[in-house]
Amino acid sequence: MGRSMLVVLVLGAAAGCGGASTEVARSVAPETSIADVPSGALGLVPGETMTFEVRVGGVLAGEAALAVGQPGVVDGRRSVAVRSRMASAGAFALIKNVVDEATTVFDMDSTLPVSMTADVVYGDKAYHADVLFRGSQVDLSYTRGSSDHRVKQSLDFGSGIAHDAHSAMAAIRTWQPEPGATRSLWVMGGRRAWRSDVRYVGRETLGTSFGNHQALRIDGTAYRVRSDRSLDTAKGARTFTVWMSDDADRVPLRVVATTELGDVTIDLTDYRRP
Repeated sequence: MGRSMLVVLVLGAAAGCGGASTEVARSVAPETSIADVPSGALGLVPGETMTFEVRVGGVLAGEAALAVGQPGVVDGRRSVAVRSRMASAGAFALIKNVVDEATTVFDMDSTLPVSMTADVVYGDKAYHADVLFRGSQVDLSYTRGSSDHRVKQSLDFGSGIAHDAHSAMAAIRTWQPEPGATRSLWVMGGRRAWRSDVRYVGRETLGTSFGNHQALRIDGTAYRVRSDRSLDTAKGARTFTVWMSDDADRVPLRVVATTELGDVTIDLTDYRRP
């Protein structure tokens, strides 16, 4: 249960990466023609925090947290950093140690990501990734374990904007669709690239530990992509559903995905903002 769990969580509707193997969707949907352009709103609130519990088949498997920092200036840009951390917990932690930490720096004027760093431990495997964003272009470099060998790769998503998990979550929070509307997001999840196709289903009442809440439901399918943006169909697709609060905060309340280990449910346990 590696970065796939965290990415699904913080996107509120987007991608996954190299962790648990989710059920394969055999049909590959065409890329939506919806343009992915900045909305002008950041989609993040300086000082806000979120915490989540992750359960597999009803059993506690992990805990996650996300925090947005305070605005500052980085390389002459008005910037803000977003940090997230996920770690295995409960009985699952006794089986496999999983820790996933990521930090993204946003340009507050363009509302786009500037850089992202990720450190992932999955059992006896680990890697460190550094990502630089330039609109549709991405420069990725990473090392595995204790190796000094650095792998470098560049990607160009053409007319689309390159996101990471944090910026994709921000983009979805500022999305104002009509029921049935779709969009695609190109997402760098650690050292993997994904295309996430999402569809706004509509409003539903969601039962949570905080009581019943009006929520916005979004269904999604994430496809792993190669450096030329073609879909890596051999890896299959990952499907999920996310419910966001139907209010100005638009906080991810719950994410559900089906995996070979059982249903993965990610529930918000605490949300705070200034």
